[in-house]
Amino acid sequence: MKKWIYWLGAVLAVLALAFWWLLLDARAPASAEDVFDLDAYRTMVSEDAGNLPVEIRIETVGTDTAPGFAADAGDFGREFQLAYTALQIVWPDQAIVIGGAADEATAAEMAQSAETSHFDGDAYQRVLEAMLQAEQVLITHEHLDHVMAIARHPDPAALAPRLRLNALQLDAMPQFAIDGELAGEIAGSATTSFDGPERIAPGVVRVPSAGHTPGTQSFYVRLASGEEYFLIGDIVWAMSNIDNLSTRPRLLQYLMFDPNEDRPNVLAQVRALHDMRTANPDIILVPSHDRDHLDALVANGQLRSNFLLRSEDLGENDAATTPDS
Repeated sequence: MKKWIYWLGAVLAVLALAFWWLLLDARAPASAEDVFDLDAYRTMVSEDAGNLPVEIRIETVGTDTAPGFAADAGDFGREFQLAYTALQIVWPDQAIVIGGAADEATAAEMAQSAETSHFDGDAYQRVLEAMLQAEQVLITHEHLDHVMAIARHPDPAALAPRLRLNALQLDAMPQFAIDGELAGEIAGSATTSFDGPERIAPGVVRVPSAGHTPGTQSFYVRLASGEEYFLIGDIVWAMSNIDNLSTRPRLLQYLMFDPNEDRPNVLAQVRALHDMRTANPDIILVPSHDRDHLDALVANGQLRSNFLLRSEDLGENDAATTPDS
C-alpha cells in the first residue's frame, strides 16, 4: 500500500512539474541590460527635426479570439482579443509600410472558430496597394501572419524594389509562397543589414531584436508632434506580458513555432520593455496582435485607422485630406 501511494505521489509530482514548465513558467529576469538603448535611438534621429513623420496608421485585416493563457502564461480567466495588423508610417510626401499581414487563406487556417474569426478583404487590399506606393516595405518578423502580402503579392515586380528585408527574413519567405514558389523578383531582392540599430528614414530606427524569430526587428519612431513609438511586433502578443513580466507558455513554441523562440532573449526583451516604459511612461508601445490595446491607441488618436493611399492622378500623398474611417 505504501509503495502504491509513493508511486502515485511521484506521478502527480511529475505531472505538476510538467504543467508548471509547459504552461506557467514564463517569468522575465530581474534585469536585462543592453537590450534596447532608447537614448541611442533618440540620438540617431536628433537631426531630423522638420522631416519627421506626422502619423502612424494601422490596418486590421483580421480579428479573432484566443484563450488568455495562450498569450500570457497562467492567464486562464479571460479571452484574448486578437488582431492581425500592418502599420503605415506617414510623412507629408511619403510612407513606409511595416508588416505583410495575413491573407484570407491564412486567416482561415489560423481561425479559432467560425464565430470569432473575421477577415477584412478591403483592409487587405489597402495593404497590398499601399505597399506599391511606399518608399520602403518592411516586416517585424518572418511568421505567416506577417508576410503574406509580400510572399503572395499579386505584383511582385513592382513590390520588390521597395522591399527592405534582412537576410534571415528573406531566407524564410519561400515557405509562405503559394506552392513554395517565391516570385523571382522577391527572391532576388537585396537584403538589409542586421548588425545593429540603423536609422532607415527621418525619425525611424530599425532595431535588430532576435528572439521570437531569428530575423525579428523592432522600430523606434519619433513623430513631428514629439510622440515616441516603439513598434514591437510579436515580442509580446499581449500588453499584459509587459505589465506582468511574463510571456507565452513554453508549450506554444513546441506547437506553433518553427524554429522555436529563443526564449531567454524574449524574456530579456520583456524585462527591457517593462523597464523602458517605467522610465519613459509616455512612450507608446505598439504590439501586433493585442486588439484591445490597439483599439485604445486608435481611440486616443495615437494610431489612426486605415492606410492612406496616394492618388495616381494627383501623384502626391493625400494625408491632409483623407479622413479617418
